[in-house]
Amino acid sequence: MDRTKDPSRARTRRRRRISLFLRRNALFIAAILCLAALGGVSAFLLSGRSGEAPAGRSGDERLSEAERTNPPHEEVLTARPTEAEPAAPTPGPSPKPTVIPDMTVRPIETPPPEGTTQWNSPVKGRLIRSYAMDHLIYSKTLGQWMTHRGVDIAAPIGTEVRSIEAGTVQSVYDDDMLGTTVIIAHEGGVSSVYSGLKKDPPVKEGDAVEARGLIGYVGDTAISECSEESHLHFELLLNDIPVDPRMCVLFAEDE
Repeated sequence: MDRTKDPSRARTRRRRRISLFLRRNALFIAAILCLAALGGVSAFLLSGRSGEAPAGRSGDERLSEAERTNPPHEEVLTARPTEAEPAAPTPGPSPKPTVIPDMTVRPIETPPPEGTTQWNSPVKGRLIRSYAMDHLIYSKTLGQWMTHRGVDIAAPIGTEVRSIEAGTVQSVYDDDMLGTTVIIAHEGGVSSVYSGLKKDPPVKEGDAVEARGLIGYVGDTAISECSEESHLHFELLLNDIPVDPRMCVLFAEDE
């Protein structure tokens, strides 16, 4: 009988060969099986989570919206506190522009010259602005409160202006603010000032004038008082210090 054709002997040889192969390659086969098992587990985990919401999240949209609106307690506790910003100051009302008064030094009050009589006004007319060296009056032309060294006597342009008393013409000049001006020196340290005259008055420096002598005409040369009606600006000085002309001069309302 041929042994190679005996079925039982052939199966025995195959089992021996397989057993020998397994013993020789046991570590290699175990590594392949482990890798296959890990791959299967990973594939299972990935396929199982592909349709689920991320970890720590709910598939319910209402719960997701609540989480966005109200962050977890841990985030609130670990969030870095921010310093409160100071509130912006509430703007106050816009300040109104302050009118700056004329800072002319207030002169020492002086009495009228001794032994003088009441002189007549250099022009006939009413007073439209009074003497104001101890208080402020409003200037419509300059738009501010200021002092006033003399008086303003209303009179039409071209009205004759006469000296209140005999004297000598001390100066004739064009003042930047009060226009054409004539100053006459009288006895006793008294000087009279006539401003706002027409240009080129009929007197010059050094001329002697008589009481009530013609020295000029009312003009419109006083830039600082051009918003007022036409008038003569008149001042009275005692030792070069302004005094209130009404102490020594009779005006229309005083007669």
